[in-house]
Amino acid sequence: MAETESSPEQVYALVTGMIQEDLLYLLALNLYRLAFESRKDTQVIFSYVLRFRPATASPKSDPLALSYVINNRPEVLVELCNGYEHKESATAAGTVLREVLKSDAAAAIILYDDPVEGGPPSKGLSGIQPDVKQSGKGVFWKFFAWIDQGSFEVGADAFTTFRV
Repeated sequence: MAETESSPEQVYALVTGMIQEDLLYLLALNLYRLAFESRKDTQVIFSYVLRFRPATASPKSDPLALSYVINNRPEVLVELCNGYEHKESATAAGTVLREVLKSDAAAAIILYDDPVEGGPPSKGLSGIQPDVKQSGKGVFWKFFAWIDQGSFEVGADAFTTFRV
């Protein structure tokens, strides 16, 4: 079967459909459960989707899916970080994270993530309070354990992401 080029409208429909169906969160949450080749494919999907800008968007605006994740579904970022909990998903999650962390807003969400018991998994940008002392239970603090106590591959990838 011959491959055909996709139109910008088709790509836009695919990206918005992935957002509407919460597929980015589900992929991040279940990344470690996927087979090796599927994890690699998921990594590529994340990369394309999180960089996609509609033709009508301003070049200075965040890509569509990245903006959605930052403003509406920061749990995607937290789950990508939690990919380091599983050796199988560490490299794929880390690669996606390093791309996402080029956004200051995404980096801030991870830095200031401090879950409240019984509350939402992540409060996102609206919940960032830089002046409030953190509990040390947020995803940022887990990087120290992943770097120090994980396997060499997990630790090395977590350290590379931490440096970003």
